[in-house]
Amino acid sequence: MTGRMGRAVAVLAMATALGGCVQNRAPSGPVPSGIVPVSMGSAHSGMIGAVVQPGGGALPGWAPELSDGTFRAALENALRQAGIMAPGGVRTLEATVLQVDQPPSETSTTKVVLTVHYLLRDVTGRPVLERRVTSGYTATIAQAVQGVDRLRVAREGAMRQNIDVLLREFGSASADAAY
Repeated sequence: MTGRMGRAVAVLAMATALGGCVQNRAPSGPVPSGIVPVSMGSAHSGMIGAVVQPGGGALPGWAPELSDGTFRAALENALRQAGIMAPGGVRTLEATVLQVDQPPSETSTTKVVLTVHYLLRDVTGRPVLERRVTSGYTATIAQAVQGVDRLRVAREGAMRQNIDVLLREFGSASADAAY
């Protein structure tokens, strides 16, 4: 009995140690990596002065990053890195999270689909550009062993993909580009 118990404890300890290693492989954060700035002569260079995140659709409790300012901060960070957002920019970008879904998936994966309505307004408040972007990301067990961690990785991935689509609209790109 002691031999079996000892082996079980050893296997559990090894699985826990490996699980920690696997979880560290997941991309971290909702900001795309390797953002390429727009050229200085681009019409989009420094055009946005503020990002507003008005209330959107009813967001589920399992997606707090979409309503607590995390998404807005990630969007602002990405726009700054791309050279699109700068102090003195005369346009305002509204980013309204319309929907976030977790469609059924296999037990070893978790998928999140995010829909955001982007509205770019000029200094007078007139709409200049309007886009509805839907993006999805599937996190695997290789990225996060525990389901709750996989859900976080999938949410962050969906945010990254969504922001990346907007960056490409403005002439920038990132290493996370989903072509």
